[in-house]
Amino acid sequence: MRLWRITTRNWALDTLCDGARLYGGRWNPVGYPVMYAGATIEICALEKFVHLAGVAHPPLVLVALDLPDDEALYRRSQIAGLPLDWAELPAPASAQEYGRKWLASGSELAMFVPSAIIPEVANAVINPRHPAYRELKLAIMRDFSFDARMFKAR
Repeated sequence: MRLWRITTRNWALDTLCDGARLYGGRWNPVGYPVMYAGATIEICALEKFVHLAGVAHPPLVLVALDLPDDEALYRRSQIAGLPLDWAELPAPASAQEYGRKWLASGSELAMFVPSAIIPEVANAVINPRHPAYRELKLAIMRDFSFDARMFKAR
């Protein structure tokens, strides 16, 4: 299974997930390492762009993640099963608790969740403590940059 990330080169091949552990995210509280990825390059670009807050970022790279093709390793969360406020900003404690419980179960390598930007598209939360995580392969595919028009005031 192929997933995607857009990040800076210095974090591109990092498998420790320290950024998510140190700062938390929508689906993980501080102290719980995870790796976030997107099902498509397009959703990765949108997710990265909204986090840039309109400011150009240091050079970025597109990273391919290859994971085992065994469907038993993945949870596919449906919106109806998520906390009602899961998409709120900032990320609510209820979504982090949902992710924390999933991580604590250790049952799957990755949990697919809807994007808060476009809920019909999936993001993946990958558990680095799952035994199958060692099969994860990361590869920098190319440099990535946003079209300069995306940063122009209108």
